[in-house]
Amino acid sequence: MQKLYIHHAVSISAQGLWEGFCLSDLKEKLQEFQATDPEYKTVIPVMALRRMSKITKMALMCGLTISKTTTLDWDAIIVGTGLGNLADTEKFLNLISGSATGLNSPTAFTQSSHNTLSGQIALQLKNHGYNMTHVQRNFSFESALKDATLQSQFGMTNILLGAADEHIPLLDSLAREAGYGEADISGFGEGSSFFHLSADIPSEIFVKDSLIKMKAQTPSEEIDAFLLKNQVDRKSCLLLTTADLISNCDMDQRSVAELVGRYMTSSGIAMHLGCSYLSEQAYQHVLICATSSSGLGLTLLSHE
Repeated sequence: MQKLYIHHAVSISAQGLWEGFCLSDLKEKLQEFQATDPEYKTVIPVMALRRMSKITKMALMCGLTISKTTTLDWDAIIVGTGLGNLADTEKFLNLISGSATGLNSPTAFTQSSHNTLSGQIALQLKNHGYNMTHVQRNFSFESALKDATLQSQFGMTNILLGAADEHIPLLDSLAREAGYGEADISGFGEGSSFFHLSADIPSEIFVKDSLIKMKAQTPSEEIDAFLLKNQVDRKSCLLLTTADLISNCDMDQRSVAELVGRYMTSSGIAMHLGCSYLSEQAYQHVLICATSSSGLGLTLLSHE
C-alpha cells in the first residue's frame, strides 16, 4: 500500500476544539459527550452560520481551519458520515407531517442530505475538485480513507479527508424503541475530525495500511493476522478501539469511547489521537479498531 502522509488535523468533540498533534490538552474520561462548540464565526461567515445545523458547523470549522493554514488547493474533498444531518432530517420530516398541502420549502430537504458537509466545504472554498461523501454506517470513515488512498494513487496530491456525526434527542428515543439500555444511550457522542493527506509531501506520520472486513472472525484474530501481514511488533504498537477494549490482546490499549463517546465516525478522532501519540514518539505504530455487529475496520498508523 502506498504511504499516505498526514500533515494536519483538527477535531471537535466533547473535549473541545483539538488542533495539531499534541496530547497536553487531552482531558480525562468524561460522563457526557455533547460536542463543545468553538467560536465558529472565526472561520465561518456569520450570515451563513445562522442557517447551519451543528454537524455542518463542526465539519466546516475543521475543514476551513485546515485550509487557512495552507495555500494549497484541494484536489479532493472526501467526507465520511454515518447518520448525516440528523437535525435537518428531523426538521424536514416534521415539515412533511405537519403540512396539510404537502408544499414545503426545499431548503430543509437540501440541507438534510448527507453530502451537505462536503458540498458546503467546497462552496466556501470555491473548490471544483473531486467531492465525495461515504455513508457506510460504522465504517464510513474507513471507507472515506480507502477512497483517499485510491485517489492519491491516481495522482491527487492534496486531499482533505474528514468525518462527522451529530447527536440529537430523537436519536435517544429511537434507541430506546430499538431496545438499547440507558447506559448505552448515555454514552452516545458526536464530533468531527478532518485531516490533510498527501502521498507526495513526506511527513513523519503516515497511514501504513487499512482494512474493512465484513463477516470477520473475532477482533483479536483479525488483529493478529493484520499485524503479522504488516510485520508490526506488538510492543511498539498502541491499540485504539472506538468501543470497548478487546480481550486476549497483549498490547497497550485505550478506548476513545470514554473520551468522546460512541458515534459512527469516532474512528476519525481515534486517528487524531493516534497521530498525537506518534508525534510524541510514545509508540512506533498505532492500530485503530472499529467494530460493529456486521464487521470490523482496521487502520494502521506509523511513524517514520
